[in-house]
Amino acid sequence: MTDTVIVRFEGAGSGVAELSWGQHEIWQVMADKGDSLPIGGVRALPPGQTVADVAAGLGFVMARHQSLRTRLRLVSGGLPRQVVHASGEIALEVVDAGDGDPAEAAAAVVAGYMTRSFDYERDWPVRMAVITRHGAATHVAEIYCHLAMDGFGLAALRADLARYDLARSDRTGPEPAPVTAMQPLEQARRQRSPAGRRAHDASMRHFERVAASAPDRQFSEQADKQQPRFWQVIYESRAGYLAARTLAARLGVSTSSVLLAACAAALSALTSTPSVAVSLVVNNRFRPGFADSVSTLAQSFPCLIEVGDARFDEVCVRAWRAALVAYKHAYYDLAGKDEVCRRIAAERGAEPALGVFFNDLRIRSRELADSVSGDAAAPAEPPSLRAELARSTLTWGERNDVPADPLFLYINDVPDTLCYELWADSHFVSPPDMAALMRRIEAVLVDAAVPAMDALR
Repeated sequence: MTDTVIVRFEGAGSGVAELSWGQHEIWQVMADKGDSLPIGGVRALPPGQTVADVAAGLGFVMARHQSLRTRLRLVSGGLPRQVVHASGEIALEVVDAGDGDPAEAAAAVVAGYMTRSFDYERDWPVRMAVITRHGAATHVAEIYCHLAMDGFGLAALRADLARYDLARSDRTGPEPAPVTAMQPLEQARRQRSPAGRRAHDASMRHFERVAASAPDRQFSEQADKQQPRFWQVIYESRAGYLAARTLAARLGVSTSSVLLAACAAALSALTSTPSVAVSLVVNNRFRPGFADSVSTLAQSFPCLIEVGDARFDEVCVRAWRAALVAYKHAYYDLAGKDEVCRRIAAERGAEPALGVFFNDLRIRSRELADSVSGDAAAPAEPPSLRAELARSTLTWGERNDVPADPLFLYINDVPDTLCYELWADSHFVSPPDMAALMRRIEAVLVDAAVPAMDALR
């Protein structure tokens, strides 16, 4: 049985503006895929929290964050415009799990939400339900249109809700501080400013240098074309986790740089090319005013990593340097990037091959300066590291025909192990090569870490 609670809200700021740069980039991805790319999931509620508490929390975040009060004004033949509303109301569903498992009921609600497209001009970019069992609220099922926030925005939103719930349950606790992050309307205004255009122009100058050096093609078309076309594979490796931490501690870089280097080395071996172009997904929350933003800020930016015959330690340093420059420039107007690619294509007859992506989902804003990330630990003994290899697992996941890039590697945020996930275009990367790439990343890490461990004994 499902009931509905109407939640009213009113917040600061309203108006119409062009999309922010982060919104523009994810809008283009959504348009290419024909999907809202919603994010979210299920969260368990602490004991004693009620439907009224969840409704109050929903009203609080709707009022607090412009991105949740944003709809679009679609423009024929052009980019939509963001329309931020000062007030409104939203439905919170209340789903009774009956005698069933409320966690399973919540997961079913999320699955149902995921199948329904958002109406960008009429829907709020939020769908939420509270699950009850015998009258007690147990779980929340929630999804958010990707245009409203990226994964790091979701983490910031949940942190906001946790602080609000604490203040509501403990009357002596502090109220959540006012929003300090730059909201989408202000982002759009800053982008139009002379300072914003100068920053964009500097990013495009560097992008052109990288793109001009990138190859025209990174993968050869496969004769045996699989259907469905796009494949997912997941690899979990405790050995890779320990090895990456050991190497990061030794070299004084973050584990993200080590994993980027391992990805580059494995791709270099797979494609028999000495240098690899990898586009990093950068969450941009290290920039002034963005630290706790609940909006879409992540953008991608390519870097060229020279692998050649270099020792892996040197590849790590090169990846670290290349990533730092990519982080610096990964905030720009996507239209400028597209124009650079068209110009390069006109000059040499083909666009640069920039379809390999690396997205470390573990990264928080403090790590983006790429100092030692704080996740390094004392090295494991070599015998234990080698023993861990036998416990690694490779799992084939979904397959679909949703248009995607040739190769997209995610580093998932899983405690105490290295979990990396690949989505690849099987028309250019065969399934055996996908599996070989995943195993090669682990092998690169372990082979480099064991001598480092031996040197410390």
